[in-house]
Amino acid sequence: MIQRGVVQEIVNGEAKVAVGGGSGCNVCAAKDSCVAITGTRPEEKIITTGTLPGISAGDIVELELPVAATLQIIFITLVLPVILLIAGYFIMLEGGPMYGAIGAFSGLVAGLIIAVSANRTMGKRPSYRMRIAKIVAKCTEQEVVE
Repeated sequence: MIQRGVVQEIVNGEAKVAVGGGSGCNVCAAKDSCVAITGTRPEEKIITTGTLPGISAGDIVELELPVAATLQIIFITLVLPVILLIAGYFIMLEGGPMYGAIGAFSGLVAGLIIAVSANRTMGKRPSYRMRIAKIVAKCTEQEVVE
């Protein structure tokens, strides 16, 4: 997953980068989906991440989530609940279609609970944090003053 943001400040070797929301929504291909689902545009979020040499406040940077982390999150969030839904259906199917439906629903709920729990745990690990991949545009001192 790749995202662009603006470095707000650098404190103790960590960069605070503002991403999403605001003017960033204007260039996003999915901006209409966010408004349709939530009724409002997403708010700007501040992500704390490591820095690159030469980075300074005001720079536009590209953030990325490591591919391995992205794939694990996708599997746990999307694929695991579906697998448990299907498994629950077939396990309970011997009792009839009604039991199959109950088993499928139970499997889906179990999968969603596992997914939420795993995502919260993974979000606390450093390997699942966004990191600055590159500096897209440098901010000059004149731009900071204006």
